[in-house]
Amino acid sequence: MHRIAAAFLLSTLVVGPVMAAQLSPDRHLLVLKSGGVTVGLLPRLGGRVVLLSRAGGENILLSATAYWDPSTPSPSLTPSWDYPPVNGHIVWCGPQKEWWIHQDLDAEKRSRADNWPPDPYLEFAPFEVMGKSKTSVEMRGPASPVNGLRLTKRVGIGRDGRVSLEVRAENTRNTDVAWDLWPNTRLPGDVRIYVPLAPGTSVKIEHGSGDPWKQEVLEYDVVDGFFTWLSREPIPEGKICRVGKAFLTPGRGLIAAFRGNSVFVKRFAPALRADVHPDQGVVEIFNQVSRNPAETFLEAELHGAYRKLKPGEAMEVKETWEVREYRGPDDPRSHAAFLKGL
Repeated sequence: MHRIAAAFLLSTLVVGPVMAAQLSPDRHLLVLKSGGVTVGLLPRLGGRVVLLSRAGGENILLSATAYWDPSTPSPSLTPSWDYPPVNGHIVWCGPQKEWWIHQDLDAEKRSRADNWPPDPYLEFAPFEVMGKSKTSVEMRGPASPVNGLRLTKRVGIGRDGRVSLEVRAENTRNTDVAWDLWPNTRLPGDVRIYVPLAPGTSVKIEHGSGDPWKQEVLEYDVVDGFFTWLSREPIPEGKICRVGKAFLTPGRGLIAAFRGNSVFVKRFAPALRADVHPDQGVVEIFNQVSRNPAETFLEAELHGAYRKLKPGEAMEVKETWEVREYRGPDDPRSHAAFLKGL
């Protein structure tokens, strides 16, 4: 069961998208710029990406801007249910059901095989900046005592404004470990999200976490071969939100989100369905649409191959991002036609 919704309900720190110029991100973020695109990162909080914008445009990512300021205390690395939703783009490891069974920090979590919260060393530990230029950065995190992995992240922007993200995970233990890499990009919940489905594959939907009596399952549609949530359907009387998680097998490595006159395009080489842990999807899209805008969000997630790593062995996952202008009609068929032309 996906538990991020509970964390959102426990926090008042979530804010909507903001203008990069209004917040002067250069003051507090590690900023990369090229090709009219700006990327802002927080090495001190898991090396996460918290800002992505075209020149003069809004932040595409959902981000709790209070944590951009280094005077805001960093979350603790002690396991806690109510982790604050710093948001942005982060990298977990999967499968989720094994998050707490391979560690000695918290015996109760290990015995219960808890599936929440995520590893705080991946979420909030400071990453060391190993090298930096105006258009690229390499950061390395600590060895996690929760899963045994050490992540190295490389982020760069090309002259065309295309952003490349690479993550390398090394097994730092003296025993084998088995995990996948799980990039998770958090976006405003009112985006229109699209994933091209592999022919003949089914869509698996999970209800969200929290109180099911106060939630309605989010409906979805498949438009010209693209999965999309019907996130603009009204919330039924007596319910506080619509929520759902989709497990998908993509026909090509693409996830796209439309908002206003911008479209965020995430590209990747999808893992084979047979190589992904059976509990996870090649692509997973979690969406919660609440009566409270501060509790409305979307997660665009992908899973790499589930691999056993010997001591010192490593695995990688890569993706690229684009932010494109879109001036067409705001409807699923027009969006699908635009994406087919990419």
